[in-house]
Amino acid sequence: MRSEHGQATIDWTATVLVVALALGALLAVGPRVDGRSFGAFLAHEIACAIRGGCDDGDSALARAYGERDAALVRAHAPGIVYEPGTFTLPIDWRSCRSHRCSDAPDDRDLDSHYATRSGLQATAFTRVVRRGGETFIQYWLYYPDSTTTAGNAAGVWNTAQKLSPVDVPDYPGAHKDDWESFQVRIDSAGRARVRASSHHWYQGCKQRRCRNTWTPATGWTRVSRGSHAGHIPLRSQITDIRLELSRKPIQADRRYEAQYPGLDIRERTSSAAGLRLVPLETIDRSRYRPLDDGIKPPWEKEVYREPESDGT
Repeated sequence: MRSEHGQATIDWTATVLVVALALGALLAVGPRVDGRSFGAFLAHEIACAIRGGCDDGDSALARAYGERDAALVRAHAPGIVYEPGTFTLPIDWRSCRSHRCSDAPDDRDLDSHYATRSGLQATAFTRVVRRGGETFIQYWLYYPDSTTTAGNAAGVWNTAQKLSPVDVPDYPGAHKDDWESFQVRIDSAGRARVRASSHHWYQGCKQRRCRNTWTPATGWTRVSRGSHAGHIPLRSQITDIRLELSRKPIQADRRYEAQYPGLDIRERTSSAAGLRLVPLETIDRSRYRPLDDGIKPPWEKEVYREPESDGT
């Protein structure tokens, strides 16, 4: 006789498939949508139903924040897009602090949630703060190291080290332990704006004009190769140009449109559905020891306490 658990799994899988077919038909004639998130969600739900459940941290979120806030944290978790040449996934520092246990293939068509050698799951650490009627959700991403690669600076420096007849110090744009963040700001009306950490500031869009700005949520953040600096993947369109008597006589109004993996971007991703979430408020912080001097974990940063701060 088939067990009740087995029957429930089959029923749930069938339900997900029916919903997938119905929504698929709607999307075929409907508006432009984020196809990779939708597909990843369905694949994740089906896989978890077959396994009898997945440990994505949702029960820990509920214990830490209560059911309502836990659902909010899960709903706003970001999908991550990786610039080509990025191998590491954001990982749980308590289990892994090297590339050996955090890397996954750099495949433009891959939606990856597990490191190849260790099987460890892509992880984001979370934090919920309320200020002035707004709710801030922080998602902290840990990478084993950071190397600034702009203009092939690291490659030039390493070549100089090999060829120089005198000693050349280690490349100054690299360090162990890299903490980056994706932050969500939800106002009293439920509208969400987001930003991503990038070097010593935050970014909305990738361009300089979006520095330290919050932008409407798209569901995704993009990670730069080497440094893991982030930005929200957006396409800019100029809607109006005008001349003014000012220090900047040419003024332009812009409209920003979300760029979605699978539609606009062909790069490896870790979709939000399969991201493991761990509330920072509940972990034993005394276990953390920085591998490089001067590297601060999230709970020692100003923005952890003051979520409107532009300090990273």
